[in-house]
This record gives sequence, structure tokens and C-alpha cells, in this order.
Amino acid sequence: MHKDDIEARERFLYMLEWLLEVVKRHSGPLQFGLAYIHYKHSDILGETYGAKEASQKLDDVSHILRKIFRKTDLIARDGMDFWILVPYTPINEKLVDKVNDIIDTASRDGLQIVEHDVYIFSLDKDVVDLCEVSSALEFLTYIKINYIDHALHKISFPIRV
Repeated sequence: MHKDDIEARERFLYMLEWLLEVVKRHSGPLQFGLAYIHYKHSDILGETYGAKEASQKLDDVSHILRKIFRKTDLIARDGMDFWILVPYTPINEKLVDKVNDIIDTASRDGLQIVEHDVYIFSLDKDVVDLCEVSSALEFLTYIKINYIDHALHKISFPIRV
């Protein structure tokens, strides 16, 4: 993984850790969402490109995602997983529309993502309390395992090679 990806992941985890603590202490809704880019078939990327080129494609995806999202949005890559922490204003914009538009535009502009789905989550007290974790990394692991149960929205994209 590229040095920029490691630094971005550390910033992401630090901010998520802080947000989880805020959610635990306050009952009001936070204006943050979490998006998880999930590959439907993890072996497709390697089979499509080969291991070395697949790794480079994943680096390219994380760099493009960081470029197309706002500076206030945090992107983290963990292996083949991509996480996006997005501050938003629920009254003025819908998070699912925002993420859908950004990724769709990026795909038309050359973002190469093989078959994938994007799941959108709210960072609300019910989910944070339910998973009973003590760190941001444990929270992401919980969400990754239980993403179907907790996702507010799912955006599916076709195979793009």
C-alpha cells in the first residue's frame, strides 16, 4: 500500500474514533455518514488484472477517490475495502445521492472499479451502541461483517473493466 494510503487511513481512523466517542456521549444525530465500497467477488480483481496490476488499480482507486471527494471527506483503504467518511447536511442533501453522483461521475471520468456495491451507513447511537466496540477499527470490522443489516442504502454498479 502506498504511503499516502497509509497516512489517509490513519487520519480516517483517528476521526472515526473521535466521532464514535461523540456519538456515545450525545443522543442527537450526527451529520456524518459512512460509505463502504464492497467488491461483490474479491477474486475478480486479481483474475481480471493479475496480482501486481490489481494492487496498482486499488492504489489508483484510492487516489482518484481522494481527488473527487471534498477535502472534508475522508477516504481510507484497508486491503480491498474502501471507506468514506462524509459530513453532510440532511436537510439540504441526501448522502446516498451525493455518493452516487460522485462515484458515477468518477467512473465516467476513468475510475476503474470492477464489479462493486457501495453501502451507506449513518453514524447513529443505535448502531454504535449495538456493536459495543472500543475502537474505530473494531467498528469497521463489525460494519463489514454486518453491512447488510445496518446499511441505509445500497448503490450497485455494473462490472467495469
